[in-house]
Amino acid sequence: MRRRSPQANGGSKGAKRRRRLTGAVGAVVALFLIVLTIPAVFMACSSSSAVKVTDLLDRSVEVDGTPLRVVALHPTATETLYAAGGTAVGRDRASKHPAEVMDLPDVGSSYSPSMETLVGLQPDLVVIEALTQEGLVDQIEQLGIPVVAVRATSLEDIFQSLTLLGQIMDTEGTAEQAIDDIQGRIDAARADAPEGKGVLVFIADAEQKVYAARADSYPGLVASLLGLNNLAADLEGPAPYPGFALFSPELAAQSNPGPDVVLTITPAPLPAPRLSTVLSMVPGFKTMPAIKEGRVVELDPALFLQNQGPRIADAVEALLDIMDSYQ
Repeated sequence: MRRRSPQANGGSKGAKRRRRLTGAVGAVVALFLIVLTIPAVFMACSSSSAVKVTDLLDRSVEVDGTPLRVVALHPTATETLYAAGGTAVGRDRASKHPAEVMDLPDVGSSYSPSMETLVGLQPDLVVIEALTQEGLVDQIEQLGIPVVAVRATSLEDIFQSLTLLGQIMDTEGTAEQAIDDIQGRIDAARADAPEGKGVLVFIADAEQKVYAARADSYPGLVASLLGLNNLAADLEGPAPYPGFALFSPELAAQSNPGPDVVLTITPAPLPAPRLSTVLSMVPGFKTMPAIKEGRVVELDPALFLQNQGPRIADAVEALLDIMDSYQ
């Protein structure tokens, strides 16, 4: 057998070591290149996941990726967010639906939320209501938090708001299903509604002045969706409530035959007296046939006034039940 010389054997071992070293260096270089590539890939993904939308204040808003920490600052905002398939990490004090939001921390009033508490929740999106909270936009955006506004003054607004939040939260399917459900329920209620029935919807202020809901109010919208004749649809006059007009005792006295049903809203919680019982003692109003005959119904203030939004189908169905009971 032929034996290798010590030098030949040492040369072979050196070559092996050099090959191993070359391979190790190559692996390190490859790993280094991968590490350098990751941020670029991540940045490309983040950029491509940014969503640009137009909210209900007609503002162009860019949201970088799907928000994970959303704060809703109005009942309309909260209910629309959840109906569209989203969730929140914070809410305003008045948001109480769906029930699960009651476990969330609140940031105070819808109209003067605590910015310190808001920042502490570390939101990556804040949802507001367009008509009453536009003044909060600049204040929140100065904190570096994107803001989108929703609205519920019409059925189209409600659907547009659901679509908007579905797009932002990447829950378009849930939002579309919510829209289909609302439209289907309203269509079914209207098909069952009695024809030719007239209503008036009243609310009062602290001075016991009475105001009627016009067509451009939320209760007026609910009545119109059911095909009812709102006798104050075009009424003009001052009022502290958007979409309402002053309904004087003189006008009430002249309302004969008047509405088939009088509907009342009392925003103040119990034990404050209900407007439905007070009207029977107010001059002018107590002579209205519907009030004299007891065709007066108190409406849920949350459903018909305060929490405008995707539960509008609930309001339409509740009003249908009321009208059916007086046929």
